[in-house]
Amino acid sequence: MPFSKELAFERLSESRRVGRLAHAYLLTGPTGSGKSWLAVHLAALALECTPESALAHPDVHMVQPESKSRRIVIDQIRDLEHSIQRKPLLGSNKVAIVHDADRMQQQAANAFLKTLEEPPPGSLILLLSTRPKAILETVRSRCVETPLLETAKRIPTTEELAILKALEECLVNEARPGVAEAFRFTRSLQSILSELREKISSDYESILRKETARYKQACEDSSWLEERAGQIKALVEAGALRERDRILQIVVDALGEALRAQHGFPAEDPVVKALAKRVSTEDLLRRLDALESLRRRLVLGVQESLALESGFLEMITNSRGNAERSTFKA
Repeated sequence: MPFSKELAFERLSESRRVGRLAHAYLLTGPTGSGKSWLAVHLAALALECTPESALAHPDVHMVQPESKSRRIVIDQIRDLEHSIQRKPLLGSNKVAIVHDADRMQQQAANAFLKTLEEPPPGSLILLLSTRPKAILETVRSRCVETPLLETAKRIPTTEELAILKALEECLVNEARPGVAEAFRFTRSLQSILSELREKISSDYESILRKETARYKQACEDSSWLEERAGQIKALVEAGALRERDRILQIVVDALGEALRAQHGFPAEDPVVKALAKRVSTEDLLRRLDALESLRRRLVLGVQESLALESGFLEMITNSRGNAERSTFKA
């Protein structure tokens, strides 16, 4: 039976209190059900820290799809296993979080079986997935599945509201959006990404300062702090990439919901409703294709600002030729 994220956390907290917390959990549920929230809170519980600092904790190790094929490859799993086999840097526990576990390649999943079967002492392994049936049965059978309920009504984030407003200005209010509108939309999203990156960097730097003060008093060896500074830098980069993916997904979701609204599915947001009326099905599909092309360029390593400018030029003006010429000139 699916639970709300809060009830699931309450029950798992009680299991830990009485010494019955399992070593591996599979957290499942639709997008927005709270899988990441629950994973962070469980990590904080295991490591006796706050949820706000859990992701930057040196004993939290995360894996997510990062290859060009957006799969979790065997090298990532081996690195994860190596990390949780080591002695914890703080306390006595370690946490491994695998996002989108259904994206593990079969080799990676098979390599993970032994760790799931015989985890290191004090380790908690959390697999997250919206498609648990796509995970190897041998992996699923070694985890305790915790299904989460879809939230009834989600409040839009500040970023979602800003992006919807930008889409409205470009695609709803303009009869024939052109280069100027594409440029304005790109700058709006780049501004959002810049603010998110600054926040991520500030949060991690604050954690590093506290850790530095603590360890300078307890230990004269600076090697750990140097290694930790490198870890923090990597975490900032990974966090910025996750936020970029999230922001692009907001644009995809808005156009996708408009497309579904044209085929009879209910839409609540007024901007989505306006897009469904204002933009043809053919144009929505072309714009979604442009976003997918943009994502591919980013995965292939095209410089971010160039990829965003050319991708959004194609999406807003609905012209592949314009985007290709812009990229060529740049």
